[in-house]
Amino acid sequence: PDLARRLTDSDLDKFGLESLDRKDTNDEPTTWTEAQKGEMQHIDKFCGLTLSEAAGKALGGAKFSTPSPIQRAAIPTLAQGESSLLYAETGSGKTLAYLLPITEQLWLEIEEDESAGFAVIMTPTRELAAQVAGIATVLAPPGSVRLVSHPTNLLSDPTKDRGDLPTGGRMTEDGLQQPRIFVGSAKAMMVSLFGDKKMPAPPTSKPEAKFFLQNTRWVVLDEVDRLLNVKKTRAKTKNKVHEKPAAIVTSSAMRLSLGESQIIAASATVGRPLKRELARVMGLPPQDCPAVIRGSATEEDASPVVQVEGQHIGRAVTIPDTVRNHVTAVEGSSPGKLLTSAFFVMKALSDRPRKILVVLTRNLDLSTKNAIGALKHFGCKPEPTSLLDALEAEGTDQMIEVFREVSGAKGVGESYFNASPSDEDESEDNVGDGYVLVTGEDTIRGLHLDGLDVVIVVGRPAGPDEYTHIAGRTGRAGRNGNVINVVSNENAAGLKSWEKMLNVDFLQLDMDDVANLG
Repeated sequence: PDLARRLTDSDLDKFGLESLDRKDTNDEPTTWTEAQKGEMQHIDKFCGLTLSEAAGKALGGAKFSTPSPIQRAAIPTLAQGESSLLYAETGSGKTLAYLLPITEQLWLEIEEDESAGFAVIMTPTRELAAQVAGIATVLAPPGSVRLVSHPTNLLSDPTKDRGDLPTGGRMTEDGLQQPRIFVGSAKAMMVSLFGDKKMPAPPTSKPEAKFFLQNTRWVVLDEVDRLLNVKKTRAKTKNKVHEKPAAIVTSSAMRLSLGESQIIAASATVGRPLKRELARVMGLPPQDCPAVIRGSATEEDASPVVQVEGQHIGRAVTIPDTVRNHVTAVEGSSPGKLLTSAFFVMKALSDRPRKILVVLTRNLDLSTKNAIGALKHFGCKPEPTSLLDALEAEGTDQMIEVFREVSGAKGVGESYFNASPSDEDESEDNVGDGYVLVTGEDTIRGLHLDGLDVVIVVGRPAGPDEYTHIAGRTGRAGRNGNVINVVSNENAAGLKSWEKMLNVDFLQLDMDDVANLG
């Protein structure tokens, strides 16, 4: 296909992959056309779809009866195998929109004894990958989801030698599927396939990597605006721009699958630069970028909206009206001073059980590990935990399923941290203690934490866009939420300058008033 003009054989040699020459190749180039609004079938209820038993139970357990606008618009198009760019705000259901067509095809594969190939889902962070893998685990056939939390041999099987390739999509003796959906950060996925300069050899051997990419049917780029080099201008830069890991994996999959891979990108921030870059990575002219699909702005107008080339795309990311934004100004700007003040905020909030997320900003220059160690030293209760540790099972590719609402459990903080004791054994120490999760600013996008009460931001975020994603973790699904920004006096004035841009008010919050937050 067209990608061959850009990704040459010498480029593939860099990653240890050979060029491909198939005799059964169709000479006609693969093209993507804009989806037409009139051609899309509408989905009014999930119950109107023919779904697998696993999907039906998961959706029923989560009480999902009506698809969100983006799900209503995207699922029919993705089920037909069309590459698409999903555009909707955080928390709108994009993850389920792209997962459901993939997992349903895998269930169909079992019934018809056919192989549907692999799905590669790449995210900017391990935290988001863990969450996506958890949802996929519930919807997909047992054993078919693998979380790639670190570079590994993607096709490894302890019962087989390294050089053997798996028999596609067949049941193993223990009734589990061979992994078919691989979820991980873009860097972990790229290093798993191609290795890096620190490794004597890639974790996945060259024959296995070639087999894997040849049979990759789906490539999903979640939060795609962070996975690709999105330039705001077409002007050439003086410095050479290195390809990002997601671009390398996507281009390689398109090349070795002969353009048969379905590319699904999702983001809450879409513009012409992103569309140009996505088309470039896919080896297509800019005008042939996959159609942008977004749901309607209101529930009353439930018809799907398909974005066509040339139309202006508005902003999808906004801070919910149910969120109150506060500023607690501190004398001094050192990491120790700000973290100590954040601890006193948490202590003031301990009058009742709360679910708290602590976000360490990029400017703070403080690692999650060191911050957790300091908070434990201060005597923070409940004991702080890394968000990644809460989302990821230690040393395994299997997810702790109680973290996801769609699994039928209540989610982070409502199942794992509130330990389900019997009514006779209820006490202040083991019931409803809430939690304190700690993470960095760069890991927050796309995450959903059930019933989050307070987000404490330590330091000033990198910009208004980053603050929007941070504040959007709370106040979801109509619930009230609070964001408390612990910043220096100088940065407090800087936050005030964002009010008009973000359409919010930053309210001054003194330490004595923290406990009175709703």
